[in-house]
Amino acid sequence: MRSSPRLVIVGGGIAGAELIRLLANTGIEISLIEPKHQIECQALYPDYLAGLVGIDDMIAPLDDFCERSGAIHISERALDLDDGAVVCQRSRVEYDILVIAVGAEQNFYGVKGSENAFSVNTFEGTLHAREFIERESPDRIMVVGSGLTGVEVASVLADSLESSIYIVEMQDRILPQFPERISSLVERMLFERGVSILTSTQVSEIQRDSITFADGTTLDCDMTIWTTGIKPTQFVENLRLPKKRGWLLTDPYLRVQDDIFAIGDCAWVEIDQKLATKTGIEAERQAKHMAENLKRMIRRRPLAQYSILACTENPVALISTGCGRAVGVYGRTCITIPARLLRAVKIWIDKSIVSRYR
Repeated sequence: MRSSPRLVIVGGGIAGAELIRLLANTGIEISLIEPKHQIECQALYPDYLAGLVGIDDMIAPLDDFCERSGAIHISERALDLDDGAVVCQRSRVEYDILVIAVGAEQNFYGVKGSENAFSVNTFEGTLHAREFIERESPDRIMVVGSGLTGVEVASVLADSLESSIYIVEMQDRILPQFPERISSLVERMLFERGVSILTSTQVSEIQRDSITFADGTTLDCDMTIWTTGIKPTQFVENLRLPKKRGWLLTDPYLRVQDDIFAIGDCAWVEIDQKLATKTGIEAERQAKHMAENLKRMIRRRPLAQYSILACTENPVALISTGCGRAVGVYGRTCITIPARLLRAVKIWIDKSIVSRYR
């Protein structure tokens, strides 16, 4: 490896951008492959949907950020890897160290009529959903999925609209990735907001004006917002690298193979029988750890093993529950007061993510 290694990062989301920020002006030659020209904060999409934040709160210019950080922005889509290089749409980018941070895509699980649903998994999808709400003023909105995004979307819409809001969840309780006590608590809060919750209910088809369930019943609605399920991107699917359930399988050092690493949602990070959650908390921590290990590599020092904070058995989150309130979750501990302060802290954290790249 050269004294100034060529680091190539594929993906300009929070994980990739944070890695660049932490390595700025360290002498590492950094190239970022990302077709977009902005850094986006997905955590704020539900709030934008309800008109609580503006577009500028959610995005930061990527070109300006890269220029300040001494990184080269290659505005292309990565397609594959080939013998020490990333094959892009128009170019071939060679690397000494490669970090893949391409995130994930929405998974509709082959549900018929999914094109009729709105998604808040992307910036463009969120803008489209907000425009529809403002234009059509839907009376009944179905939110499919009750993970963090689904719960927050339902909460903020219940506060900001006169619409009837429904949550549809295939599992037998909402927030199924959290302990049952937390699910029950948040369900009561949603009930107080007037949100109807349909658990053990699977969607089989989505029409423009209705939604059909697996048992054949149909419920009329004016808008369906899909918030459940993610899958690997096409780029990750193309790669002939170690994977687990389609995700890039890393070792305890976030390494996939040789000088190829993966961080963020695209990675399967499992250490000491703990599986990292695909959350912003983990993406930022993995980026920070990756930055320190890259410095170690340059100094010819051994890599340090990553330590997972938010794992599937010990989730960590701040969850907006409506009316300017939020709850904090750390494993099986649920912090409910001061609820307004928790909400203020959550908004501050989410907005600060974008502001650090401006």
